[in-house]
Amino acid sequence: MEPQNRPEQIVIQPQQNLQGEVQYTNTVQQPQIVYIDLKYNPENNFRYWSYGVIAIGIAIYMLGVFTSGEIHGEPGNGLGMIIGNSVCCLSFSIAFFLDAAFYKGKSEWQTSTGQSSTGSIVGMVFDIIFGIIALFYAVFLLILIGEI
Repeated sequence: MEPQNRPEQIVIQPQQNLQGEVQYTNTVQQPQIVYIDLKYNPENNFRYWSYGVIAIGIAIYMLGVFTSGEIHGEPGNGLGMIIGNSVCCLSFSIAFFLDAAFYKGKSEWQTSTGQSSTGSIVGMVFDIIFGIIALFYAVFLLILIGEI
């Protein structure tokens, strides 16, 4: 029988630091990044109020259309439709202004939390512009009623 050749054993002993120096390991720790989903939740959400105002305006418009008799082919002066149109435009104007108030609060909240408020400011400006246009159109329709 032949003797089995074993590999030579190597014993590694830890090195001792005889001089008392501290040895640092090079382990890099990545900081934990936690994303917090911030949502704007105001006490009085003017956006929900604007939805209600639009619904009321559309309901009044529909009531004006159906009660004016114009839809049934009956002759009429169209006064009910014009008033319905005016109230509907007025409700949209109010809804735009309520939405602008919502964006104003959201813009202040975003600024206080360190977020960019550019989108809220742009939305607020467009809401004010559309609100003024709808208000002028509603007033124009009311002036038109005075001429009939």
